[in-house]
Amino acid sequence: MNRNILRIVAHGDWDGVVGAGLLARVYDVPLEFPLELADLVIEDAACIEITPGRVSSIRNSIIIDHHATETHPYTDEKGNVWILNPEYRAVSSLIADQWSLEFPSEWRTAIEEVDTANLNSPLSKTLWKAYRVDAKGFPRQKVAEMVKKGEWEQLGKWAYEKKEEYRKVEEKTKELLGKSTNLTSESVYFTFQFSNRWERGASKDAMLLLEEKNPIVVAIAVEEKGIKGGTIATRRNIDLTKAYEHLRKKGYTSGGHRNVGGFQALKPKTLEQTLRDLKSALENLKEET
Repeated sequence: MNRNILRIVAHGDWDGVVGAGLLARVYDVPLEFPLELADLVIEDAACIEITPGRVSSIRNSIIIDHHATETHPYTDEKGNVWILNPEYRAVSSLIADQWSLEFPSEWRTAIEEVDTANLNSPLSKTLWKAYRVDAKGFPRQKVAEMVKKGEWEQLGKWAYEKKEEYRKVEEKTKELLGKSTNLTSESVYFTFQFSNRWERGASKDAMLLLEEKNPIVVAIAVEEKGIKGGTIATRRNIDLTKAYEHLRKKGYTSGGHRNVGGFQALKPKTLEQTLRDLKSALENLKEET
């Protein structure tokens, strides 16, 4: 693929970071893992799970994604080449196959399990806990560099040592569960302080537990200036892509899988405004038969 790639811009979770490390074997360029997406202008980059609907603009780039909420031709009008395959459970697996890169099967399976929150293997459980300890402070550059070099054993040791801090996350998870409240007849929500690393880490775990009994669960990240964003998830046969479309019309960047995705406010919004927008986005969603 003949492209002038000057940087790799990737989603900052395990899947995105591992995918970036793998792709760095192909393109020896700087890696970026932006936490704020709405104002990003990207050009001449390889974008991993970073799509036009989540940023200001993308031009003359490669866009790699395994989400199926949008379909695109191979090359779009902005000169972007799309590598989109929703059959993959993780974008890192898609990258490994697309460029024929070595990716140990144990790690491939573990990353797929982490990305789908279906934790079965000991490695996926370790990786999950190592990330949830401090998702914001996750050492993305370090991890990607180890992947690029194929230092899988060292990476596994680091993750195992990091997961020992997970007990604090478990304590916060219980607190967040106690804060959950009905949003619609089919959904519940809770808020967490984005500046609190333990609450950030516990938010995903609280969602997974709530999903066992509730059709739709929403976690809302709160900052001093208002709502930062959040995550929407379901384990039922409910198509959340309609909710993302609705939220985009209400002043958010929003997107993701059919069963899990996120949103970020383009401008500061109060909790009351966000709850109203979420309620209107979710109130008509029903489980499909």
